Amino acid sequence: MSDSDQPTPQETSDAIAHSIFGVEADRAARSRAAREMILSALAAAILIPALFYLRFRDVGPLGWGTTIFFVVYCLLAAIGLYFGPHAEYHARVPLRGDWLDRIGAFWLVACVFGPLFSWIILQVVPITLDSWRMVYSLCVILAVGLPLITALPLTRYARGKAALIALPLLIGITLLPIWSVVDVGRDLIAGPIVRQTSAGHAESYLSYTERSLGDIH
Repeated sequence: MSDSDQPTPQETSDAIAHSIFGVEADRAARSRAAREMILSALAAAILIPALFYLRFRDVGPLGWGTTIFFVVYCLLAAIGLYFGPHAEYHARVPLRGDWLDRIGAFWLVACVFGPLFSWIILQVVPITLDSWRMVYSLCVILAVGLPLITALPLTRYARGKAALIALPLLIGITLLPIWSVVDVGRDLIAGPIVRQTSAGHAESYLSYTERSLGDIH
């Protein structure tokens, strides 16, 4: 397929809006759909934590992570629907299609699955005095390193009016996975402390994530 046969970003946006959201290309229809997605974000912010609490009597990291995922998804859909017809806010920098763009294509994937895999690792991998530093370092790489590395190539398209939308999205969404491992990072920097247990033993303890690494003999 030649370059002339490739759909433009506007045509791709219109096709996605029609096929996924059932919205036509006119601004009024897309504005209505954007408002509906904002209401869906508000509903998700209320209902998902409530459902987790009713089922488990605690929302927990998984419940809050699920809530944030659906809220951000709805808000991103609303932004895409609303600004799709507003060409003045589209990036004017031509898509280069180089290796940096290939890295940037995984930005949202890294922001979603980086903290998810980090949470899974913390749940299933034994955290001991010998393993904690390696485990915590891997979590920081997944939830901090990957989102940052994949976000940086996208900044070159944030020019002109497009920067008013693109930069807040890049910064805000990239901060979400970073925020999920703040305490992990603080423990990684500070290291374990020694504290007395209720049984009178001394144990090695990670104070920010509240994890015991076992008794000190």
